Amino acid sequence: MSWYIGTREEVTAYNEKVNEAKAYKGSITSNWATPRPHPTDDYCAIVAHPSIEPDEESSLRIVGELGEDWFTEETP
Repeated sequence: MSWYIGTREEVTAYNEKVNEAKAYKGSITSNWATPRPHPTDDYCAIVAHPSIEPDEESSLRIVGELGEDWFTEETP
């Protein structure tokens, strides 16, 4: 699973773009993914949709997986 990493605003905008493109407004699926805040730094990650890329002006970067620094003892 790939992830996009950026500011909360960027990952929220990406989530909204996927929601709109895939019409996730129904009673079964109403949201693509939930942004995951980094436990100690000021940025977030969101699961990358396989067919939707961020807007060109976005500075989101894609990674194949989240590093160990994204997980703490309290992380579910």
